Amino acid sequence: MRKILAFTLAEVLLTMTIVGVVAAMTIPTLHYSRVKKEYTAKLKNFYSRMENSILDMEMDKGSFRDMKLPTQGNGFDWYMENIDPYFGHQYVDTTKQIVYFKDGSRLLTFYTGGCLDVNYDVNGDKSPNRQGYDWHRFLYCFTDGNREAWFGNKDVFFGTYGSGIKDAGTTRAQMIDKCKNTSTSYCTRLLQNDQWEFKGDYPLKF
Repeated sequence: MRKILAFTLAEVLLTMTIVGVVAAMTIPTLHYSRVKKEYTAKLKNFYSRMENSILDMEMDKGSFRDMKLPTQGNGFDWYMENIDPYFGHQYVDTTKQIVYFKDGSRLLTFYTGGCLDVNYDVNGDKSPNRQGYDWHRFLYCFTDGNREAWFGNKDVFFGTYGSGIKDAGTTRAQMIDKCKNTSTSYCTRLLQNDQWEFKGDYPLKF
């Protein structure tokens, strides 16, 4: 009589437990990696398209150097008049002053300080809506002094929320420190320095 070989119930349960543990450890890592790549692609696309839109705007309206910083409360209108015709959108919520794009991201805030601050939200209305996580701060700076201070270059009109008074001379280690310990708004400059990639030592996890 032939002997039939088979797994016992205990062996099957042990195998399933091991597979479950491995999956529980691996799936979150794979998901996090995918999200980081998605956010990187959106940030690269946003920044590149914005630079091109500003060049197109200058072809029609003249140099950005001749533009004036919009007064508080009028930043959204300035954007819609000067940038949106060249950058485009999928949908605009004029009540909340939010611009939505086809890739699911959005632009909001439009706060006038020394420069015009905007938040680029890589995942749209989804949470957590926090600086350095899915919100990333950018600036339009209208004076040579502010462009030099924030971007380290008076010829740059649009850029990241910088990491120091002379941003061009700030080290990567200082960028990490400011992102982690000063304000998460500074994290955008770190990402720009790293070609918009979320490196292993990026201080914030999401």
